[in-house]
Amino acid sequence: MSRGTEKQTRQSKAGTIESGLKRVTLRQSQHKYVKEIEESDITFCYGPAGTSKTFTACYVALKLLQEKKIKEIILCKPIQEAGEKLGFLPGTKEEKIDPYMNSYISNITKIIGGQQAKYLFDSRTIRFEPLAYMRGDTFDDALMVLDEAQNATFKQLMLFVTRMGKSSKVVVTGDVSQHDISRQHVSLPNFIDIMKDVKGVGVHVFDNKDIVRAKILQEVVQRYDEWKSKNENKF
Repeated sequence: MSRGTEKQTRQSKAGTIESGLKRVTLRQSQHKYVKEIEESDITFCYGPAGTSKTFTACYVALKLLQEKKIKEIILCKPIQEAGEKLGFLPGTKEEKIDPYMNSYISNITKIIGGQQAKYLFDSRTIRFEPLAYMRGDTFDDALMVLDEAQNATFKQLMLFVTRMGKSSKVVVTGDVSQHDISRQHVSLPNFIDIMKDVKGVGVHVFDNKDIVRAKILQEVVQRYDEWKSKNENKF
């Protein structure tokens, strides 16, 4: 491929990201979340399921990539099964973590389409990095996203945040009502409380009224929260 053709291809790919972003309509609470990420070095976000925490983080990551403010997107999630134990997964490191990263793939595909998403993953502009292999790494010029952070221990949260290199941003999202680890190990609320007053750290909170999935979920989540508060000692 000639340099001219390669440049045209890159511009075409970039245009696809831009057109995908233009098709997205964000709610007011999501716009506030976007602004928080853009203005902060480290952003913590928590709220109930269905509030588009992951979708909005992916949107901002692609936006910053399109604007050439970052060069890569690093996606991460604690490898923790949601109650059901699936046992040993065969294959390479990438094949083992793929099932846990489907939410990222789904959200990015919704925004920019399958072909463009595949290009960015194949070129490793967007890539998954398991927490277990992050020690010693530093990610420059990147947006790093840790989703499902309610399943991370204090040490894991610290490990992830401290991988941030120059010209990078960190986003940590979670829903503390849906943890898959024992309650005493859920560290996200305490971690946010310790870090929230650090200059450059932002916090965004979604609540039940921000749920954007099927409307019935607002009442489902509310009922679950009420039941959980009455049965706190069982968790």
